[in-house]
Amino acid sequence: MCFGVHITNGIQIINGQNKFCPYIKIMEKNELIEKIINALRDAVGPVQLFDLSKILHIKSDSLDYQKLKSELRELSMLKIIERLSRRKYVLKEYDDSSLYKGVLKIRDDRAYVELNINELKKVYIKKKHLQTAFEGDTVQLKILEMRRGSKAHGEVISILNRSPHIIRGIIENDNNVTYLLPDDDKYYVDFLIPKNKLNGAKHGERVKASFVSWDDRMKSPVAEVIEILKRKPIPTADFDSIVEEFYLPGDFKPNVIAEAEEAAKPVSKEIINNRLDLRKELIITIDPVDAKDFDDALSLKILQNGNYELGVHIADVSHYIKENTNIDDEARWRGNSIYLVDRVIPMLPENLSNNICSLQPNKVRLAYTVFMEYSPLGILKKYDIRESVIKSKKRFNYDEVDKILITGEGIHSDLLLSLNKLAQTLRTKRYSSGGIDFETSEVKFQIENGIPEKAIIKRSSPATILVEECMLAANQAVAKHLKVLSKNPPESPIKKGGKLLPFIYRVHDDPVQQKLSEVLEFLKTLHPSITLKGKKSSDINKFLEKFDDLPEKPVVHQMLLRAMAKAVYSEKNIGHYGLGFSDYSHFTSPIRRYPDLQVHRLLKEYSDGKIKIERIKYLESEMKIVSEHCSDRERIAVEAERASVKLAQTILASNFLGKEFDGTISGVISFGLFILLDDIYAEGLLHIRDLHDDFYYFEERNYRLVGRRYKRTFSIGKRIRVKITHVNTDDRKIDLAYIN
Repeated sequence: MCFGVHITNGIQIINGQNKFCPYIKIMEKNELIEKIINALRDAVGPVQLFDLSKILHIKSDSLDYQKLKSELRELSMLKIIERLSRRKYVLKEYDDSSLYKGVLKIRDDRAYVELNINELKKVYIKKKHLQTAFEGDTVQLKILEMRRGSKAHGEVISILNRSPHIIRGIIENDNNVTYLLPDDDKYYVDFLIPKNKLNGAKHGERVKASFVSWDDRMKSPVAEVIEILKRKPIPTADFDSIVEEFYLPGDFKPNVIAEAEEAAKPVSKEIINNRLDLRKELIITIDPVDAKDFDDALSLKILQNGNYELGVHIADVSHYIKENTNIDDEARWRGNSIYLVDRVIPMLPENLSNNICSLQPNKVRLAYTVFMEYSPLGILKKYDIRESVIKSKKRFNYDEVDKILITGEGIHSDLLLSLNKLAQTLRTKRYSSGGIDFETSEVKFQIENGIPEKAIIKRSSPATILVEECMLAANQAVAKHLKVLSKNPPESPIKKGGKLLPFIYRVHDDPVQQKLSEVLEFLKTLHPSITLKGKKSSDINKFLEKFDDLPEKPVVHQMLLRAMAKAVYSEKNIGHYGLGFSDYSHFTSPIRRYPDLQVHRLLKEYSDGKIKIERIKYLESEMKIVSEHCSDRERIAVEAERASVKLAQTILASNFLGKEFDGTISGVISFGLFILLDDIYAEGLLHIRDLHDDFYYFEERNYRLVGRRYKRTFSIGKRIRVKITHVNTDDRKIDLAYIN
């Protein structure tokens, strides 16, 4: 690992020996650089710029402070250090053949780290090998065992960055020693609470505590009580616990709010006059009924040659939020808006996201427009990307559009029917070119007084598909445009035919063939007559079509989705397997996704044609940092949103204790069956010990439990009747009993 005890002329001194570090092209010896590297090496985790200046005894109003910032930028470009969000810096790490870095997760009493490195996707870690790591900590690990066809096992070597841990539990006093017994199984040890850190908490009380330290595995970790929790009525709708569990952002700081207020002032006539004026055009928005931030709007014209001119108009957030401002730093750190069951945690302050940037009807708004001309067969003939000013004529919700598409009648029906016709053409073409037709759904809840009262399944509809295809088209066109700018940027130092300009792509890697093959082989056992010919995306589409009218359809789609790689942001364009696109980015939601905002800025900067080589080098490093950070923030948002849904489901299920439900087996594990219940759309566990009619064993390869005596099987997709026996809203778990 190139941590660098002392670095001179690219030579790293480790334990008294010289070792060349190929990642470092260090300039000649510089005292300040050495001090920076040594300070970051000695630090525990990332260091903020202000704190680093204090360590180095550099005043923020001095010339040395400006030199410090300059050296940090240079070291970042040379990839010796890494710049994180909120002006934090850490010494760059370079993996060798045996050491890996990742975020620890603990699920169902199993600890693991996801690496997504070639065949090494997940490394499991036994408790005795965790050292003092908890879930959420960034750890360095080494592989202890990895056999072909089996799971990899590893050991934590060090903790690179502690996640801030907030622990809920019960205070217990034992022989004048006070402990905190955690509610959550992911905290696998009890915490010692020193007397001076009890803050008034007494034996038997439920509290919220913050992690203090844990340096010796042979001793208990230390925590401090920060709040004594009152007993709450059941069912508990404690959605605040989701915010704490995933360390989600709170309110915006006053300096961010103040800056947002200043940025949200109406634009001048001069700015409007310098843009493409589309205020008289028929432009509409289509969003969920409860939406407040309208990122995108649509228009369509049928040209004299019979082609379609599709206009996708996106809120021009980059006009209001400039690089390296307080708002930008905050938005970058948040990465995205987060949509929990009971609230939205926005990426931008409300006066920007829901007001001046939102494409509200009959309001003049700045936009970034992509015009695309398509033939009737859905072939893109040409495109144009322009800064514009628009005035939406009508705000539709999805239900209103669905009704018009079904009846053919209603306001602006001609526009909507034409948009739908083009969208269906683009969709058919996309699937024929390699896109996979996965059917997904999501659970929404009706909330009364903070308590979920009813669950509703939301599936794709003609209206949502219409919008989706238009957004996909714009995102693809923007990514293709980057290649055009890279090949012939006016007045740019990049030569024609040179490498691509720095960018952020939305990429989706090919699935691991072994994992995909295992799932497909199992799915064929559900209906032996349904066969898969080939393993291309087009073959998978044909395979999925055969399940369209079968009850196993949702499970088949879900299992294949799990076999796929995860889409992420990357500075490297490897294409998008699931969509079948060789070029794809995120451009259409800058109000709620930071990569989209960054893509807007890059396109504007490159279109000016005056970019310098030093700026390109900086952006190369910066786009890698932003891509990795935003991928991490997206992962956290997805996990938090799922936990929020799970909490709402358990609260809803608590109203049906003792009630029987029909359901579908959605998962099979060694200790039981996961059942997705009809009507309330909640998933519960039927433990293997509660199957009393036989002794059942787990066939992992076939995803099923098999009775040893009577050979009865329980497999994914099978229908079953069960009863809700127990609900734990704290753990978000539902226990079920089998009904014969």
